Amino acid sequence: MTKLCICQICTCGKHRCPHRPYGIIGKGEQDCAITEYRSEFIPREGGVRQSFKPDYNLQLSTARLDDETTHKHDFITHSLYKTQSYKPEEVYVRQGDFDSLTSYNQEYTPKGGERAKMIRHEDHRTAQAPFEGDPTYRSDYRKWESSRTEAIRHDGGYVPPSAPFGGTSTYTTDYLKHGGAMRQAIRPDQSILQSQDPFDDRTGYRSDYIQHPMQERYQRSKEEYIPSGVSLDSLTTHRRDFTPKDADRTRSMKPDEQGFRSNARFDDSTTNKTDYKPWEVQAVQTHRPDEYRPLAGDMDLNTMYNSEFTPKPFAKVSAIRPVERHGTNARFEGSTTYSGDYKQWPEGRQAAIRASNGYVPPNVPFEGMSTYRGHYIQHEGGAQRSYKPDGVAFRSTAPFDDSTMYKTEYTKKEVEPCPACFLDTPRSHFAFDHVEPTGHKFYHPQNDSFRSQYQQPVPV
Repeated sequence: MTKLCICQICTCGKHRCPHRPYGIIGKGEQDCAITEYRSEFIPREGGVRQSFKPDYNLQLSTARLDDETTHKHDFITHSLYKTQSYKPEEVYVRQGDFDSLTSYNQEYTPKGGERAKMIRHEDHRTAQAPFEGDPTYRSDYRKWESSRTEAIRHDGGYVPPSAPFGGTSTYTTDYLKHGGAMRQAIRPDQSILQSQDPFDDRTGYRSDYIQHPMQERYQRSKEEYIPSGVSLDSLTTHRRDFTPKDADRTRSMKPDEQGFRSNARFDDSTTNKTDYKPWEVQAVQTHRPDEYRPLAGDMDLNTMYNSEFTPKPFAKVSAIRPVERHGTNARFEGSTTYSGDYKQWPEGRQAAIRASNGYVPPNVPFEGMSTYRGHYIQHEGGAQRSYKPDGVAFRSTAPFDDSTMYKTEYTKKEVEPCPACFLDTPRSHFAFDHVEPTGHKFYHPQNDSFRSQYQQPVPV
């Protein structure tokens, strides 16, 4: 007969056997000690791994120490020769006078010329005699008689008048509006310019502007709101499609808050205590160095350098220095291309460039036709049409078409529940058979049609 446990019947992966032993091992209702490691792991016999640590025993030898080194064996002493010192050749001084005539002295003969003077601006020298002419400053700027300006101080006894000011100010009487002509480059007259003529306030805008009648502004009539006679259908798509369903409350997966308690004695046996065996360990042998024994006899402090390199009687080498150069007493030739080709030109002050003052603005007003009036053409245009949407909503008497792609193409599929959910219930197709010591609960199918769907279970 086909027998299956809960782990094999479950198709959703959420149902498993409790894995609890029932008094066979003798530990009460504790967690199952059977694990995948213990069931599948195959122990193999193996010896203790040998240590790669070197042995502490020292290898002592009684033979004499061989002081033959590679340096003593390969080094060959060569004979040394005396170093020859360098002796400079003796200077042979010829008899007679030295001919100092060179190609430079022969071709470049001294020329008679004065020393170039520095180009400097001549200092302004003042005449010693007094100036007797009439300068421009005195002729143009005459000294006026002026009295000393008295200090303006606030008088503590000043009482402002109660009557309003009835006179005319200097700004009102002296200010005259003139045309925007170019200012003449002459000094203004010291006399005050006054005029008794009335102020001329005629402008081009006042004389040429013509006031035309304006058309009345077009005003659009406001449309009256017409309420709808159809009642509001408050049934939404959510209320129509999502209806309440009758379903049981989801079972909580939270474990029971009651803690597991047992009256059995605590088993403190561990893998370390059962498998570990104490081994005998030998004491570590420490290394003791040999005692120092000084050699008999005196130490020979004579080195190879002191024995082979002895001082030699040699003269000190003289320093090699260049021959000193002496200066000449000839006159320096200071003529250059700049001083020979450069000519000093007379310089004068450039006259100021000033505009002529011959323009006089006309006093007669402008009576011609301007370019704006001659080229401008006035066109008639109506009021612009408004593109604002109409406030009346679109209404239709046809029924609302609520057919969506989800409703037309969705096909409801039946999901078969997990057969482990209905175990030990009337709806289950399996009947309880037995429980193993490891905690697996086995069931067998009740009918033959349902039995053919499952194969013979693999022993766990």
